[in-house]
Amino acid sequence: MTVAVRIGFVPSYRFQWTDWTARMRADSLAALSALKGVEAVLFPTPSANGATLDAEKGWTPHGAVHDLDEAEVIAAYFRQQRVDGLVLCPLDFGDERSAAKIAEQLGVPVLLYATREPAGLPGPALGRQSDSYCGNLSMASALYRRKIPFHFAGIFFPDEPGFAAALDPFIRAVAVVKGLRGARLGQVGVRPATFETVGYDEHALALKFGQNMIYANLDDIVDLARRYPDDDPQIGRVMAEVRGEFAQITVGDHYLRNAARLELALTEFWRRSKLSAMAVQCWPAIQRMMNISVCNVYSRLTDRGLLTACEADVLGALAMLISHRVALGETAPHFVDWTIQHRENPDWLLAWHCGNAPVSLAADRSQTALRSRKDMAGALPAPAVDPQAGLNQFQVRPGAVTLCRLAEYDNQWKLLITTGEIIPSDETLAGAWSWVAVKDHARLYRTLVEEGFIHHASMVHGDWTAALLQACRFLDIRPVVV
Repeated sequence: MTVAVRIGFVPSYRFQWTDWTARMRADSLAALSALKGVEAVLFPTPSANGATLDAEKGWTPHGAVHDLDEAEVIAAYFRQQRVDGLVLCPLDFGDERSAAKIAEQLGVPVLLYATREPAGLPGPALGRQSDSYCGNLSMASALYRRKIPFHFAGIFFPDEPGFAAALDPFIRAVAVVKGLRGARLGQVGVRPATFETVGYDEHALALKFGQNMIYANLDDIVDLARRYPDDDPQIGRVMAEVRGEFAQITVGDHYLRNAARLELALTEFWRRSKLSAMAVQCWPAIQRMMNISVCNVYSRLTDRGLLTACEADVLGALAMLISHRVALGETAPHFVDWTIQHRENPDWLLAWHCGNAPVSLAADRSQTALRSRKDMAGALPAPAVDPQAGLNQFQVRPGAVTLCRLAEYDNQWKLLITTGEIIPSDETLAGAWSWVAVKDHARLYRTLVEEGFIHHASMVHGDWTAALLQACRFLDIRPVVV
């Protein structure tokens, strides 16, 4: 499930519309429209008579903004079109008042850039065509004095490759902000009795992000799951899909059938509640109620974009949402434990969980298995009924990764951001796992301890530090970067 955002482009000019401002507007629109993760670019368009302002159609005389009246019209147009982020550019010197007015009224993430200067105008006046370098300072000042957070991308000709590279983290940051604001978070069941660490403040979520918690009792979900009859074609479809995902399966049909029932019930809860992420109780009650373990169910849900965190860890589910959106939904996150330090390589840590990683993340599909916790070696016959059955077993594929964890103490929010590299290993370990090499494990672990971050994190392939830093700025979250 890929992620896309709607961007509002504000081409700003000072006095006269010229061939140069028209060129910079057109080149900027072409560059913005080609960006990965952009669903649409909304922008002012020239009115038919070169004079009319129309908020419904987004019309201004030149398809740009240069005074407060035009700003009011384009702000209304962008609001109607539900833009998720703004890109501001002084095409020449620009007009800081009107550009800042749009940003002020929209309240979405803002990126600012200036254009490079062209050759001067011919003639005795020795005039300049642009002055974007100078006017950009005025626009930045207007944003700063209004306390509007923004990211300055730099100075570019819009057709330069560096322009697209500078915009990419902003698009991803906008995707994160859009995902967190107003999210509906599901919680099914309660946290494990001893896991004080996954506690959270629902009021703080509402105040910070405008989020809502949607609760379900585990027994209600189980009751819904039990209503699916054995001959329901959806049950057969899910069972067949699971069988096709693994090279080896050492669990019985009882597990596959009950797991399919639970997956369908959780999917129904997600869709009915229009969730963005959810955290679900995974032990010990479900083993008693349905005689299965649920790791594989969570992996399948997450692989479909129904992001599911273990052990009723709601802030962990939010970290998964951040990971998924910063990667534009192009790869699934893995909800992990910071588990152990490598015995021989002090800067390696084991990113692991019981068996919840999406199968799409497997390093080698021929080495994937669906196991029971009691038999991770796959050496024993599968019992007819096994409450410990249902754990994915494989190594996660190598590559650069970003790990993050959201935390809140006393209404102050912070996000841990660290990067590493998954190192291929010849070992065979239980569950879903990877050895992650980090630059300075001692510093990372000390930061986890001293900043109050718990043992759960979300890991996603790619280095998304720049985008997450921008998202933190737009959301007023303190980044903790290691």
